[in-house]
Amino acid sequence: MTRKRAQAIIIRNNEVLFGYGKIGTRFGHFFIGGGIERGETPNEAVLREIREETNTHGKIIFQFSKEIKNNEYTFLVDIGEQSCELGYDPEDESFPEEEKNLQSLIWIPLNKKAKFTSIDIEYFRVLVNECKERGYKPSWIGLIEELVTD
Repeated sequence: MTRKRAQAIIIRNNEVLFGYGKIGTRFGHFFIGGGIERGETPNEAVLREIREETNTHGKIIFQFSKEIKNNEYTFLVDIGEQSCELGYDPEDESFPEEEKNLQSLIWIPLNKKAKFTSIDIEYFRVLVNECKERGYKPSWIGLIEELVTD
């Protein structure tokens, strides 16, 4: 059985927050998130993951109604102006530092298209559609629309 995952897209000051570390056999960035524990809702899981990995508290703006991957729940989350500090991933506790999935937190500016992966762009495309369907018009929406325009 595939474990379900909850993840957060966090945008502040025209930048997107990512975790950075080992993904399989390579290193890269990923949305903050992780596995949903037994008895936990996706909403509870994403907020717990934000606390664990960034030492901040989030407020869910909305959950995506359409997902790119099965067994995944994506949320747009606001953390306000809290200072993010690298937390931990409990699944990494026994790994040496250089092998940990979560090694740092990075903010990538929305005007740096080359820094985003194709999967990031796919999620941003869904995010634009979700915002339009909900009539949600954050200050950064124009920058996201530019990212997803071919």
